[in-house]
Amino acid sequence: MANEEKKQLFTEKVLAGSRTYSFDVKQAKDGTKYLVISESRQGGSSYEHSRVMIFEEHLKAFIEGFKKTLQFLGVKTKSYNVDDVRQRYPKAYQRWSPDEDEQLKIKHQAGISIDELAGYFQRRPSAIRSRLPKLGLLPMQDQAEQ
Repeated sequence: MANEEKKQLFTEKVLAGSRTYSFDVKQAKDGTKYLVISESRQGGSSYEHSRVMIFEEHLKAFIEGFKKTLQFLGVKTKSYNVDDVRQRYPKAYQRWSPDEDEQLKIKHQAGISIDELAGYFQRRPSAIRSRLPKLGLLPMQDQAEQ
């Protein structure tokens, strides 16, 4: 494929010891996107290169297989999707504003439950439990008890 027939959309390089890994998203002339994972390493006086191409229609299956491999290796990965969480808690993973912190203090001191606070602030209950000690409202060890 000639260079004018493909377009580079994204590149991420990872330096790992004597190896360099590249994750390149490219687009073919027909608009098809694909991922190229490359490894470069020095082999004596020259460099050795390995490359794998994963086409857009195979990415979901590739990701599932990769996740299973990471689990087998004991590598922890996120078991949630932020967009999915935000369907139930629209403000999940957003910064707390000073006004929200003040409202949280007032409502917590008024005895409102963690679950009710989560609903009011549109955040996960774990976010409320995490925020309260940061505002000096709960000792750190009491988080799990709430």
